[in-house]
Amino acid sequence: MIVKLKKIVYGLFVLLICATIINFKVEVLYASGSDNSIFIKKVSKSYTNKFCNAIGFGLSKESAMKFSLEENKQVFKKKKEINEIEAEALAEEIAISVIDKCGYPINLSGEKGIMEFKSYYLSKDSESKSKK
Repeated sequence: MIVKLKKIVYGLFVLLICATIINFKVEVLYASGSDNSIFIKKVSKSYTNKFCNAIGFGLSKESAMKFSLEENKQVFKKKKEINEIEAEALAEEIAISVIDKCGYPINLSGEKGIMEFKSYYLSKDSESKSKK
């Protein structure tokens, strides 16, 4: 009887330790992911404001794209997080934000507009990176 009780207590102890370790690792991963998403939203908002203002001033979509990319690079060049974010995730957030804020003047709307702008942004971003 005592041997069975010791096995049960030992099993519960191991289970408690495993649950604590798993819970801790999930919280750490969640915290690091949320910091990244906050930074992505910050970069996206900055880019969107620059892009939509440039469109509002009468620049073409291509000119507004180039201007906004270069300005955003200057703003965030000293932030180490900029090199750690995934380009696809940033492009998705920027596309959604731009289409919501100023999609009408550039004739883009809905999911199709988001995908088109995302693709355009990624191509211009890679061009910009290859020039340097």
